[in-house]
Amino acid sequence: MARRIAAILYFVPGLGFAISTLLILAYLDRRGELPMTPFGWRLMGSTVPGMGADQLTLLGRALAWVLIGVSAVDVATSRWLWHDRRRGRVIGLATTPVSLGLGLLFQLPFLIVVAPLRACLVIADSRRSYRPEAQ
Repeated sequence: MARRIAAILYFVPGLGFAISTLLILAYLDRRGELPMTPFGWRLMGSTVPGMGADQLTLLGRALAWVLIGVSAVDVATSRWLWHDRRRGRVIGLATTPVSLGLGLLFQLPFLIVVAPLRACLVIADSRRSYRPEAQ
């Protein structure tokens, strides 16, 4: 059960952050600024010096593409976990520090909470034996 919940927690945020980050980058290219939320802050803005709060710097754009890539890997990881493949566990745990770091950097509270939670679920399920990898 923990593995299935972890698979969902890899899939939903992975797909959501990949799509939303692409849309934010497209908005930035069109308008020259990051989109504003109804709550008064900019999406993907960062208070980290050199990252930019109103507009992503070159480093910020590169890290946004890293977030898109990690999110795509999370979607694949969810499928492997759902099908009880060991590589899903290994890759999911390997991407957790990256996801958590990007969540902190871009101030993404949902990712800050979900990344460690899904890793804990994978670890809790690790006592089970996984099916052998497909040949």
